Amino acid sequence: MSPSPPDWPVPVGGAVVVVGLGAMGGSVAKAAMARFPQVSVQGVDPSPENAGLAARDGVEVVGGLGECRLASAVVVYAAPLDAVASLVAAEARQWSRAALATDVASLKAPVLAAARHAGSGTFVGAHPMCGSESAGYAAARADLFEGATVWLCPSAEEAAADAGRDAESEAAASDAGVSTTDAVARAKAFWGALGGRPRVVDPAWHDRTMSRASHLPQLVAWALAGVLAAEGVSRADLGPGGRGMTRLAASSPEMWLPLLEAAAADDAEALKRLERALAGVREALADGDEAALRTAIRKAGLWAAERS
Repeated sequence: MSPSPPDWPVPVGGAVVVVGLGAMGGSVAKAAMARFPQVSVQGVDPSPENAGLAARDGVEVVGGLGECRLASAVVVYAAPLDAVASLVAAEARQWSRAALATDVASLKAPVLAAARHAGSGTFVGAHPMCGSESAGYAAARADLFEGATVWLCPSAEEAAADAGRDAESEAAASDAGVSTTDAVARAKAFWGALGGRPRVVDPAWHDRTMSRASHLPQLVAWALAGVLAAEGVSRADLGPGGRGMTRLAASSPEMWLPLLEAAAADDAEALKRLERALAGVREALADGDEAALRTAIRKAGLWAAERS
């Protein structure tokens, strides 16, 4: 049964446990401390710097989920994609005892595949559309999720799309006392309480869309920064527009490389489309085709003027 409204988004006496105290996980911890003063906020991170800064802010730093009070807890995995998928699979017996388990990885298929093996309905994949090119707990902000879309992808729904839930999965979900519907409601309540705007979507749609909406801008920023560097243009030479376009070039490769590997086919297709568009602009410039340039600029301007 779902807990009564006063006991949720985090049950009274429960805890928020954040696995990974970098910029995203640290922001979850800071937001939780600000918004849920009645619960304990616990954190796990192998980095002494991240752990020390979090402890200074009031996070109870622990060595792992085995040291946490999970029965009434929300567990949030906030690490690079490969680490999240590995931990979700390895720690299924622990997080499946929690009231809710979720994550912040920007691709959902690998994480949900790991979560399905647990046979528990308590995991709901999440991807907050916010962040920073800076890394570490020092870059965390309590207001990071304010107004941000948070995509939610329930693991049990993906399993049902494959072949329906089997008897073992149904029994595990029943034993845990959490249905997929309960878990989604809890995830909406939790991320909404942190300031986000939760939206439930299909995982495949999410991952393909992110290859365009998130990965492509990141790849463009790296490519553009590389060309500028080769041409002897420093960041100090750029105006506000150039600085804005290259801001993402400072993003952590440790975070991005597992994402790019997992979405390589979709990302390559997105880059092909961009290459064709750039070739069209190059040809219009070479040919002095002002009409083609105007058309390309006008279409881009109309898209940029659309309200989000």
